Amino acid sequence: MSYGLSATNNGGSVVISSDYKTLVFSERGNFQILSRYSDGEGYGAVTFVKPIQTQEPPQIFVRCIAASHNNLSFYTRVLGGPGNWTAFSVVSAALGAGVVQNFTLEYVSCKYSDKKSVDEYGLEIYDAQEGVVYTSSDRVVRYGKFTKSWAYVPPQVAYGRVAVFNSNLPLAHDDFISISSVDRGNAWFMGSVDYAGLRIREGGAPVLKILINLNRTDINLFQGTAGSAFSIPVCKFPIERYYNE
Repeated sequence: MSYGLSATNNGGSVVISSDYKTLVFSERGNFQILSRYSDGEGYGAVTFVKPIQTQEPPQIFVRCIAASHNNLSFYTRVLGGPGNWTAFSVVSAALGAGVVQNFTLEYVSCKYSDKKSVDEYGLEIYDAQEGVVYTSSDRVVRYGKFTKSWAYVPPQVAYGRVAVFNSNLPLAHDDFISISSVDRGNAWFMGSVDYAGLRIREGGAPVLKILINLNRTDINLFQGTAGSAFSIPVCKFPIERYYNE
């Protein structure tokens, strides 16, 4: 950077900078995923208490806190548009087993810092366009871990064209997974699939897997070039720090 402020952590990574906006806490709450039939899809939605007015879409993190089934897979849509993000919705996979779906999830919505400080004193940082990129009244998101590689499991006969990317990332019950990292229609798969979703619960425990519905069977899927891989963040949001006001 040619001017401004840059703060790094003990690992040498930049956490606050006048060149880049900072991801901060917006709100938290609970919502349910319910199905009408035991062999049908489930649905859930959240309308934000305060619409998020950033140009960039919010980041949504969730964890499952009560479940009617051992497994949970879904895709996510962030609703609204630049300058007015209002909600998000999820559609879960049909599970059968003669029991309708009834999951309770806790969510945390996060945005990029865009408001002036509400405190009487502290620090504010602006970018070259005079936009707010950080204030000391914000509660900065502390990333816990990231997916670093994926084990590709080709489609099995029993599942037709559904293939899986397994992160093999160890997860605790208080970990929140970024579900907005994979939105239906995500272009990362380069047109080789009809849709993509996340599995966040399997065998009664938290997991992080990507499920994809292939639209062709004569293809191979690649993770990236030069050792790169699609990364999904996982965070903890202790209530004593990240709370609604």
